[in-house]
Amino acid sequence: MSGPSKSPSKLTNRRALAMMGGVAVLCALPCLLAGMLTGRRWLVTLGLVVAATGAAWLLCARFAREEVMRPVHVRYLREFFPAMAGYVVLMMVSGTLVPRMESIAARVALAALPLLPIALLVRAMVRVLRDQDELERRIDLEAIAIAAMSTAFGFFSFGLLPLADIGWQVSGHTVAIWVMPCLFAIFGITKPLVARRYRDRE
Repeated sequence: MSGPSKSPSKLTNRRALAMMGGVAVLCALPCLLAGMLTGRRWLVTLGLVVAATGAAWLLCARFAREEVMRPVHVRYLREFFPAMAGYVVLMMVSGTLVPRMESIAARVALAALPLLPIALLVRAMVRVLRDQDELERRIDLEAIAIAAMSTAFGFFSFGLLPLADIGWQVSGHTVAIWVMPCLFAIFGITKPLVARRYRDRE
């Protein structure tokens, strides 16, 4: 006679942060490798940003509580992981193939490929924000506000540096393409810290 079946282990906040951190670090490795092999500095920069975000998530996982995640957050992770992995892959494909294309239409289509997973990620964020309870929504909105203001302040400060005539020549599109990745990265780092602050009040 077989014993009682064990219920499957539920996903906790700590485990989710560890998974997100691990996936981010794994996604960063091919970016760093491809950037170093091809000499494309933007791929190296992308890999460093993704790796730093993953390392921050892994650090937050050490201090997170072992709270079981609600279904709405599990659904978000199921949508988050494919979108982030797709973004990294399509960024590599787009950045590698665009310079080799002669057709303008082909270059535009390839350059816009990374927008597809980003659109899915934005949709997932809106859905989870809509379906959360009041406290969770407040945490997310505060984290989004901090991320938005930090990103705006950082890029504004960066834009002022050329006025000092220090020899930097940075094109506008180079700056613009990093706004959303930096916004998402800062939000991902800020949210566990904001959530911990609210949990400590309980």
